[in-house]
Amino acid sequence: MKKKFFGTDGIRGTYNEFPITTTFFYDLTKAIKLTFRNLKKVIIGLDTRESSNLIELDIISGFNKMKVECNSLGVVSTPMLSFTTKKFNYDLGIMISASHNPYKDNGIKIFDRKGEKLSDNDELQIEKNINLTKQSNKHLLQIEKKKVRFSEYENFLLKRFSFLKEFDKKIIFDCANGSLSKIAPNVLRKLNLNFSCYGIKPNGKNINKNCGATFPEEISNRTLKKKANIGISFDGDADRVIFCDEKGRVVDGDYILAILAIHYKNKKKLHNNSIVSTKMSNLGMRNFFLKENIKFYLSDVGDRYVAELMKNKKCILGGEQSGHIIFSENSFCGDGLFTALTILEIINERNIPLSKLHRNLFKKFPQKLVNYKLFNNSEIVIKGKTINELLDKYSKINNCDVLLRKSGTENLLRLMVQAESKNLVDKIVKEFLVEIKKLDEKL
Repeated sequence: MKKKFFGTDGIRGTYNEFPITTTFFYDLTKAIKLTFRNLKKVIIGLDTRESSNLIELDIISGFNKMKVECNSLGVVSTPMLSFTTKKFNYDLGIMISASHNPYKDNGIKIFDRKGEKLSDNDELQIEKNINLTKQSNKHLLQIEKKKVRFSEYENFLLKRFSFLKEFDKKIIFDCANGSLSKIAPNVLRKLNLNFSCYGIKPNGKNINKNCGATFPEEISNRTLKKKANIGISFDGDADRVIFCDEKGRVVDGDYILAILAIHYKNKKKLHNNSIVSTKMSNLGMRNFFLKENIKFYLSDVGDRYVAELMKNKKCILGGEQSGHIIFSENSFCGDGLFTALTILEIINERNIPLSKLHRNLFKKFPQKLVNYKLFNNSEIVIKGKTINELLDKYSKINNCDVLLRKSGTENLLRLMVQAESKNLVDKIVKEFLVEIKKLDEKL
């Protein structure tokens, strides 16, 4: 059964356009209560979008009407919401965020009592229980919520990374005008790090705007300008992170995962000598793991699919090229700040610059990602005969990989191609786009 509202990472869309409306969130809270009949206590976190407080009001209003207690963390990162849900035994955690999307978008991510994202089956059951009503688009009643402090998460980080107080390298952080705008500087000061921050003045409309993990050129430019040793850039809800070395070179999730895997392997802490990545991971990284005799498993795209496969294969480490890095010790939730501090830990321990840590690991294969906006149903296009003939043709070529998938949030096809040469990548992309366009226009 295909999901209608939940995508690869919760429910997301433009605020005040269906389904991101007051009426829908009221109907959704009823469906959640029907799905989890013993639901008594929920914790909510939100990012800095101007619509986040309004959505929180909608959700708490709906739950209050069903006698479900709602507590609020206020503005926090997604991993902080996950951590608190598990630590204090909440039945569910709800994060209000559209992650790296522009401020006009918003949505929710739901976590179970273990601090892990809901399964596909849970999401399907919630959708099955949604009964769309015609309530007026107004907040339903005065809300009652208890504000909860998030100091436990902060204490966890300060204890786990206390030795970084002797780390003297110059660091620049980009907080994306998002969830960590106030929190990260506070933690970093307590760790006595030599740092500066930007993207820490959220106004409700500037989250991810020309900053954050989706604009790595910004952290690269600022790292060079400030003559910093390391640049670290989070996305809006800080569940992912991208780095930059002292030479201005961007270090994405594939390199981060490789650095971490080698570190844990050398420490004899890489359980089952294996990691999880996604089908988007670069062939250069995959070949590197083969050479290092590290087993790697490829999941579907999306951090929760990484987490599911990690649990299934008993791996302690997994991640995505986009910068979602997942540790089993940290609730199987991507955590940009935890990842950042772990990389600093490795740099501190080995006493070498980030450039030397990543440059000699592997050379990336040429890789191209193209989004194709469809007029018609992506299901029909992606199952087309000519498309599948092309997929079969290129699956037989050595050091070549093609991934064609539907977007989880938009009517788009995402085509990812990688091969040994840029010319071959461009040729394959062109072939696919010609056939996709033919099929799309024919329907």
